[in-house]
Amino acid sequence: MIRVACVLAGVVALVAGGSRPDVDGVPFAMAFRAGAADQYRNQQVRGTGVNFHGGITERIADGTTRTSLVITVGAVRESAPPALVKSWDEFVAAERARTTLVVALSGANLPVPAAGPPQTYEFSGVYDGQVRTIMRVPGAEDSTTPDTGPCKGEQPRGGGGSFYCAPLLVSATAAVANR
Repeated sequence: MIRVACVLAGVVALVAGGSRPDVDGVPFAMAFRAGAADQYRNQQVRGTGVNFHGGITERIADGTTRTSLVITVGAVRESAPPALVKSWDEFVAAERARTTLVVALSGANLPVPAAGPPQTYEFSGVYDGQVRTIMRVPGAEDSTTPDTGPCKGEQPRGGGGSFYCAPLLVSATAAVANR
């Protein structure tokens, strides 16, 4: 009888507790940068940002490929809130300064970015602890600020280039923002 009561109390507590609120992409990216992203593990992350990297071909375990995206949600500023990054010049400046805040998206139906200027996307995905190595844009390798390098275990073959580690949101969705 006591076991049944405990099980029922646990189920009621689980249902009554509801789900945790979604996490905004900028504080999440800041937490990842600070090494504190695990507090958001298995939570839905939502935000808006610009895709400066274009579409990235991701190979799936079954050998097929699909599009994944890297979304820039801002850039870190000293003693100020993160700055929005809207133009290519702002993006390259943030990459050179090593202040870019990005999230990588992996999902079954992510859109293929259109040719032309970078587009702004609204996105959503779950952070389950996975990461993705991102290559800095050409022209950003010549920074005097040291790079953090690729994600652990993801050293590129052949060297060259400048890399950093980003959080990967899985089961992600994205759509061009109507602004």
